[in-house]
Amino acid sequence: TKSYKAMFNIINDLSTDNNNAKHFYSSIESSLWLTHISSIIKASYLASNTLKHGRNVLVHCSDGWDRTSQICSLVQLMVDSYYRTISGFCVLVEKEWVCFGHNFIRRNGKCGDDKDFSPVFIQFLDCVYQLMQQFPTAFEFNTQMILFIAGEVYSGKYGTFGFNCEKEIEFYKGKQR
Repeated sequence: TKSYKAMFNIINDLSTDNNNAKHFYSSIESSLWLTHISSIIKASYLASNTLKHGRNVLVHCSDGWDRTSQICSLVQLMVDSYYRTISGFCVLVEKEWVCFGHNFIRRNGKCGDDKDFSPVFIQFLDCVYQLMQQFPTAFEFNTQMILFIAGEVYSGKYGTFGFNCEKEIEFYKGKQR
């Protein structure tokens, strides 16, 4: 959360004061955002490599819907080219995030309580972006799609990202939005 807020402030300051541009890279580094992104990608790589060698992997964070979804989604992107297609990526987000019960409202800070805020899904999207930078021809979609999804997470236009679990989506008819 601290690194996300630091990144947000860096980008915000950059857009309002061009003098901050000369300190941009050092500010990014000191935010530790990329350190977190790197850790997530490393863990995903370790899990995918373990699977490729025919061994089983168990991924589970404390609640089961934060780091678990990040790692499992990235592993699937790494090992199965289907999830690097547009339709495959949509299926991946639906199954590993929405159906698995990621708390979009609580984690995105939309419930008025900052104590549960954690940009877990945005970290996932950044990890996907980083993988796309390393392997640009491996993905059917581009950066615009990642940015679009990131924007829609906060827009409230779609029911997909407007609830904390699939039960809420069904109760409030979120998929009809």
